Amino acid sequence: MIVGGASLIVLIVLVVVAVFLYARYRFDQIHKAKVAGLVAKAPGKPFDILLVGSDSRSFVDSAAQAAAFGSKATQTGQRSDVIIVARIDPATRQVKLLSIPRDTYVDIPGHVAYVSGPNRINVAFNSGPSLLVQTIEQTFHIPITYYAEVNFPGFAGMVDALGGVYLDFRYPVRDAYSGLDVTTTGCQLVHGSQALALVRSRHLYYFENSQWNYDGLSDLSRIQRQDAFFRAVVSRLRGAVTNPLTLNSFLGAATKYVTIDQTLSEGELVSLARVFRSFNSGELATETLPTAPVTISGQDVLAPVPVPDEQMIAKFLAFGATAAAYVPPVPAARPTAAQLTAALVAPVTTVPGTPPPAPGGIDYNTQAEPWNPVPCTP
Repeated sequence: MIVGGASLIVLIVLVVVAVFLYARYRFDQIHKAKVAGLVAKAPGKPFDILLVGSDSRSFVDSAAQAAAFGSKATQTGQRSDVIIVARIDPATRQVKLLSIPRDTYVDIPGHVAYVSGPNRINVAFNSGPSLLVQTIEQTFHIPITYYAEVNFPGFAGMVDALGGVYLDFRYPVRDAYSGLDVTTTGCQLVHGSQALALVRSRHLYYFENSQWNYDGLSDLSRIQRQDAFFRAVVSRLRGAVTNPLTLNSFLGAATKYVTIDQTLSEGELVSLARVFRSFNSGELATETLPTAPVTISGQDVLAPVPVPDEQMIAKFLAFGATAAAYVPPVPAARPTAAQLTAALVAPVTTVPGTPPPAPGGIDYNTQAEPWNPVPCTP
């Protein structure tokens, strides 16, 4: 009996050691980036992670990839295709996401030619994450503690590793630019390539009343599709943690194409995994920064709307903080260029199919588009 008990203890120790070594093996495979401007995490307090989807084509090494994503030879620099700040409250294991539209027009700091100054926020990512972090902190006063980035093939690979995600489509949808082509309606399993096409889609058409209709909301409608996708992924991940083969496949795909900052430790990643393991996708809170469409120097961009933005950011930073500990942020800085000031009071130019902005911008947090899919259970 004593021998049997001792053997069991040894077995448990060996399993723990094996899991630890495996976790370290996978962690060592993840690419690490040096990111300037990150704010140190306070023990036990909420913190913010900047999540970026990169449109870099540096991975392209075949004709098929070039056809799907474009040639890396023709791309100069890179852009942040997705910009999301995730606020994590470790005490309650709750998560809140704030999406910043990629075309939001801000004042990018520094003296980088063709980047700094009034510009789309996604341009700040041109030479790496540091300037994007600095831009978000300076413009919106959101302190960034950690950084994570995924590119196109990594996204598709992780979805396939999970066996796909379940989404419910009320309408057939397509986008010739991203390759999206969903011809059937209802709850269905969406695999990597179509999931990627869905979250990349900025020129979506939906089939209703015997014709194809243009969505017209570009990135703002796309953010709703991304939110639905994240909820679907969370649901699938909860099942994956109990399946070693699926989990190994998912981690293998993630380590190939995911980049994190050098300060994001192995222990912190394990803590985050615990948060998401018990996280219910129905509890995921998501918001999109209010903006107003304007035309500046012939470019269709999205101008920040000061009062609604500051109110939303204040609530976002209060998430997980106690009333006594929370200090309202300094009012967000706005681009000071004369052209932006003039554009904010000039008539708004909209594209066909886009509703005119309400006073203070469009509230895309309550304006759900019925042709966008929602997570479902088969």
